[in-house]
Amino acid sequence: MKVFVISINEQRWSKYDPTIYTLFQGCNGQEDLDLDEIKKTHLNLPSCTDEHRYNVAGCLESHRRVLRKIIDEKLNEVIVMEDDALLDETRLKELEGIDHFCYIGGRFQPRVLISNRKTWRETVTPTEGLNRLPYEVTISATHGLYFPTWEIAEQIYQRIFTKRWVRAIDGEYRTLQKKGELIQHFLYPAISTLYIPDAKNGFTFAQKSSQKLTDTYYNY
Repeated sequence: MKVFVISINEQRWSKYDPTIYTLFQGCNGQEDLDLDEIKKTHLNLPSCTDEHRYNVAGCLESHRRVLRKIIDEKLNEVIVMEDDALLDETRLKELEGIDHFCYIGGRFQPRVLISNRKTWRETVTPTEGLNRLPYEVTISATHGLYFPTWEIAEQIYQRIFTKRWVRAIDGEYRTLQKKGELIQHFLYPAISTLYIPDAKNGFTFAQKSSQKLTDTYYNY
């Protein structure tokens, strides 16, 4: 099994054992991408700052590149993580026999974001092991993804990266969930959970962000 960790930060990468994890050099949006091109191809809120545009586009491009590597090298049984997450290596056997894309970490969100949190949360009653997503719920965040075959990675790649306009990578994965295409399963509890010291400093949960990190999302 191959475990890729997307990272552009040497300090964050240093917490991983290189005999288990493989560094995948991510895309630094502000250094590697052109803002005018981002605005032509990425859907963001009109109030979005340029800094946030760079960050979202860099994250999306990082995931595009890692999918491309999986496809080009025909890699099977691949985990893709981000460098603000940690993996419970003792539970990897739970992935044996899974032949479809599967979340191994993430964050529950209602299908419609304005839904009452208490109401939809009560509908999520996962059991230990492999679960199918209930209709009312999607999973956001992309720090724990499992691709059993390169063919499945290619199908996801084609759904996302051949479009004229793209959203943030977790939004693209959520769209596939809503359409009932390719992404319908998750392992519970999470195998890949957020590492608080790094996650709270990422652009999603940074101090100036409206989203605040409350836990590791062990229970999604």
